[in-house]
Amino acid sequence: MLPTPNKTNPMKKLIILIIIIIILALLQWWFKDPSINVPTNDISFEYIVKYPANSGRSNSLPMLVALHGNGDSAKNFYETTLDQLNIPVRIILLKGPLSYGSGSAWPLTPDDFNKYGKAVNEAIELLTRKYPTRGKPILLGFSTGGIMAYYQAVKHGDTYSYIFPVSGKLSQKMLGNGAPRLGARVFAFHGKNDNVISISSGRHAVEVLRSKGIEVNLTEFKSGHHGIFTDMKSTIS
Repeated sequence: MLPTPNKTNPMKKLIILIIIIIILALLQWWFKDPSINVPTNDISFEYIVKYPANSGRSNSLPMLVALHGNGDSAKNFYETTLDQLNIPVRIILLKGPLSYGSGSAWPLTPDDFNKYGKAVNEAIELLTRKYPTRGKPILLGFSTGGIMAYYQAVKHGDTYSYIFPVSGKLSQKMLGNGAPRLGARVFAFHGKNDNVISISSGRHAVEVLRSKGIEVNLTEFKSGHHGIFTDMKSTIS
């Protein structure tokens, strides 16, 4: 006599499937990077947070906000450039709001700069309230993140204590209209052999800032676009 086939109750199959879906959804939520929503224009920024060694997460710390370049990710930017910085700050790495290749990107048109520039500033103000922050935040941006850092120095400089644009650029066209809001001290860095954003573009950005009355110093290295962090780590540590 042949064995009777094991027939699973259809309702039981459905319950198992629902449970699996719920578990997968919870896992996705659990491992997803946190995000900050800017209510005034409904833009959200994902981010990651890194803490200095031997520091409690609830401690009040200075905040360093870092903006990666186009096509990169917040995680990779930290692992390749910032993880060796021996400075006692809470590092928050914002993810660019636009998709670009395998990573994300920052906007480049004047209209987008106005929209996302305000959103970045508001997001950082919200983050300083979410995390115990000592003093005004510090902003560091590389490449297109450096462009956004230059923009913040002119449009929202009073939000920050220091701004470090690295391998970026800026023009009056990118800034659009409106009076500058000054306050941050700006230390710019650029490589003389940069073949992505030329040293002349970096020098022009510095002149734009100075024309607005912003105190800015430019340090030039011999390196190219990506090698600059090897040269400058000792300078900003």
